[in-house]
Amino acid sequence: DLTGVPPQSPIPKSAGHIKEGASKYKGVYFNKQRNKWHAHIYIEKQRHIGYYDNEEEAAVDYARAVFKYKNQGELGKAREQNSIIIDLSDVPPQSPISKSEGRIKEGASKYTGVSFDKRLNKWQAKIYIDGKNRLIGYYENEEEAAVDYARAVFKYKNQGELGKAREQNSFIIDLSDVPPQSPISKSEGRIKEGASKYMGVSFDKRMNKWQAKIYIDGKNRLIGYYENEEEAAVDYARAVFKYKGQGALDKAREQDSFIIDLTDVPPQSPIPKRAGHIKEGASKYIGGTFNKQTNKWRALIKIDGKLRHIGYYDNEEEAAVDYARAVFKYRGQFGTESQSGRNN
Repeated sequence: DLTGVPPQSPIPKSAGHIKEGASKYKGVYFNKQRNKWHAHIYIEKQRHIGYYDNEEEAAVDYARAVFKYKNQGELGKAREQNSIIIDLSDVPPQSPISKSEGRIKEGASKYTGVSFDKRLNKWQAKIYIDGKNRLIGYYENEEEAAVDYARAVFKYKNQGELGKAREQNSFIIDLSDVPPQSPISKSEGRIKEGASKYMGVSFDKRMNKWQAKIYIDGKNRLIGYYENEEEAAVDYARAVFKYKGQGALDKAREQDSFIIDLTDVPPQSPIPKRAGHIKEGASKYIGGTFNKQTNKWRALIKIDGKLRHIGYYDNEEEAAVDYARAVFKYRGQFGTESQSGRNN
């Protein structure tokens, strides 16, 4: 019932996802049987709004229905989503970007940028631009969707990004023959708020899923996306087992068998190195190093003859403070003071 709803301007589709003969507005379709335009909205299921002689009338009522049944915020979001026009009319065909075999979930697409929309019963292609997922279009088959995703990457992210995406997936993470492995827990003291408690796992806000990655041949390789961190952690452990061997898996577990827990330790001032002991590009504090792989500062402490990982940090001061806290807890106040000017 739209009787009390004021007029709303139609929500145009992005140019690149308008099929020939389709409406240029969201929520509007042409019904050949009735020879009229049809507007419907998804509220738990597809709901019929009405039939119209022209698509503009249908589009206005669709926007009014969104305004009433999904609120002004949803209407604004729908307009904003289409404020960037995905126009592929001048882009030559591009071959799809295949996913690594090991990261394809049952029922998912085998191509990057493509997913199945159960509500519409179609494949959809989306691309991430300016911090938001942008719809490219809906398709009858995943190959068409994958071609348009590759074309969008080519146009909006350039040939270099397209090549990088293909190269990233040239290394196949295949875990089909790998037995289950228990996750590798992080030391309690190195778990950041909101981060995973398992090694090799992080949360991808863009996808709203957990992801598992492994470092192979100097590059971070995506293993897959997961609904929960335990699944991601199991596959990370399986990937370590397959691509780095049982020894590396045992080493990772042993490294974390000693829990570096700093929750009850008061702040400590960093321990500076002597000026003559600072290498170019190195930290000016004891216990901190820069990790090029993660592009972060790392704090380590030697306990029982072994280097123990404390954590990764965005700056060296944070790493140095936690190193000093670890020394305070595991070696005592005397250990903290006695190390001033010495690198461990």
